Amino acid sequence: MGAMVSSEIAQVVRAAEHLLWVLARADVENLSAPRSDLLHRLEELERRAAGLNIPDLYRQVLLRCQ
Repeated sequence: MGAMVSSEIAQVVRAAEHLLWVLARADVENLSAPRSDLLHRLEELERRAAGLNIPDLYRQVLLRCQ
């Protein structure tokens, strides 16, 4: 079961990283991305992360990028 949780945590962190990159790229390149949809998806990931005992999803994303 620990491997399943670890896999789910990795999946949530990767998904959050992807969405944050999409938001950043849209901002930098002035693209018209569906911002409210992206933010809603990030909120969903934050809830999943909290359920997996990840108190700070964004910190986990930053650690993954190092």
